[in-house]
Amino acid sequence: MNGRQIIAIICTASIFLISAGCNTPAVSDTEMLPPKSDQSTPTITPSDEQTKALGSVTPDDKTLIIYDDDGSRDGMAALLYLLSIPEISIEAVNISYGEAHPEQYIQLIGSALESVGVLDIPLGAGQDTPLAGGNPFPDWLRQLGENFWDYQLPMTNKVYPYQNAPELMISIINIQSEPVTIFLSGTFTNLAQALRIDPAIKENIAAVYFMGGAVYGPGNITNLIPESNNKVAEWNIIADPQAAKEVFEAGLNMYMIPLDATNQVIHTKEETLSWHEGDQKAIFAADLYDIMFDDYGLPTVEIFDQTAAVIMVQPDLCSFEFLSLDVITDDGDTLGQTIVVPNGEPNINVCLEPDVVAVKNHLDDIYSTNFEPQETPSIDPIVGAWSGLATNNDFQLHVSITINEACKIGEMCGRFDITNAACSGTFTWIGMDGDLYQFEAGDKTSGCGEGVDYLIPQEDGTIKYISRGDYGETEGILQRDP
Repeated sequence: MNGRQIIAIICTASIFLISAGCNTPAVSDTEMLPPKSDQSTPTITPSDEQTKALGSVTPDDKTLIIYDDDGSRDGMAALLYLLSIPEISIEAVNISYGEAHPEQYIQLIGSALESVGVLDIPLGAGQDTPLAGGNPFPDWLRQLGENFWDYQLPMTNKVYPYQNAPELMISIINIQSEPVTIFLSGTFTNLAQALRIDPAIKENIAAVYFMGGAVYGPGNITNLIPESNNKVAEWNIIADPQAAKEVFEAGLNMYMIPLDATNQVIHTKEETLSWHEGDQKAIFAADLYDIMFDDYGLPTVEIFDQTAAVIMVQPDLCSFEFLSLDVITDDGDTLGQTIVVPNGEPNINVCLEPDVVAVKNHLDDIYSTNFEPQETPSIDPIVGAWSGLATNNDFQLHVSITINEACKIGEMCGRFDITNAACSGTFTWIGMDGDLYQFEAGDKTSGCGEGVDYLIPQEDGTIKYISRGDYGETEGILQRDP
């Protein structure tokens, strides 16, 4: 994952700052996102004439993805899958109104990501209501989401910083030099709001892939509400039909994976057994479905959102039809229906007949691969004592860092101190992204908040220090102490 979130910050011009986060945001969302270095991003826009699979890009390329879910079990599995694709860079993880309460569920997402070693992706939570009307998910389902679908997450006792999801989406889209692809596996609420706030962002959106709707087949409302008379809508659309309608009409390059397609991709427990042979992310995904097989007694499960994610990554696994679709927003038994408009101007590419066997085989290949252990990177380039000035929002900080010898990833490697703020603590080395050494702060003093730090060796013998959290970004150059 491309380096991004970092730490040390100012709560006010005269107060304390932090090297792992400040309790009060100090800068805008845009300022929190540094530009990526040397990154060329392919645009995923498959059609009948030209289809390009993500797997065909060169190793140095990354496709920028904003992941937006409504707090679902299958959405979490889709995120784990996307994190397993080397050609993808997840720029943000957003939770929208839908199956879960966004501000509560985003904390579970933070814990889930940390459990698989992912700490540098900005998090966003949207409002907990639709833009207008809609049909809310049953309370029992939303309560199940609050329990993270009966999956036991590690107890971190952390509060994960997050931003307003539509604003985070806007800031990421606007700062990137290459178009961003959006993956929606929940409601359209966050994206619709982002387009209301800044309609110009659509100029830097490569495509929107989404799981939602039903075109020619039945809906799925009665799966959760058996007494419902609505036989045509799908949950991601009916929960906020106004949001879906606005996005459908926004003129975006859209790719729909509806129930017509996802209902064909059914998994048994035997088909997910091999996932346990993979890495942490693969085992996590398998465990999410094992609960449904073992605890709920289900013989088969649909993998709605994972199917959509696979087709985004490998669009040649489905032939898309370019259709004219509208969303019914009037109350009644067809609320939320994604209806074909005869003789209308086509606006959405629709996947109706996925290659089911190929989708399953691709998931199996990704999840069950026994990854070769990576060579342990050396800490040598940044070993020693360093100090210098860093700046956050025009406020200068005196930063001192000491990195010990013979340290490995996952170990506590040294200490940091911001001498003109009430913030100091330990540094644990948590990962690499190219030449970027990524650290997590621990044993912090009261002036410190949450965040992630990067140290980047420079050709002139100095190191660049970057720190980010919900407080913004701190950046400076540190010299080796005599």
